Amino acid sequence: MRFRTLIAAVLLVLTGLVAAPAVGSAAPAAPAAAAASCTKTSSGTCIKGGQFCPKKSYGKSGYDKNHKRWVCKGDRNHPKWTKP
Repeated sequence: MRFRTLIAAVLLVLTGLVAAPAVGSAAPAAPAAAAASCTKTSSGTCIKGGQFCPKKSYGKSGYDKNHKRWVCKGDRNHPKWTKP
């Protein structure tokens, strides 16, 4: 009995892995693209104006979650994201 249960479980798993997705079902790409379009901080969040930026980003541009452009400038030792 255990052998049949094991075989049935394996078949269910395999058919789930091989089954084709339903026609017309597509994952929405817009939210993923919007989330990836901002410049991330070291903690993984989108940058905000006035925040400190890494020294290696000095003089470079970045974008916040609203697609607004910011430039890393100011004091070279403590640069911040400021308006271009």
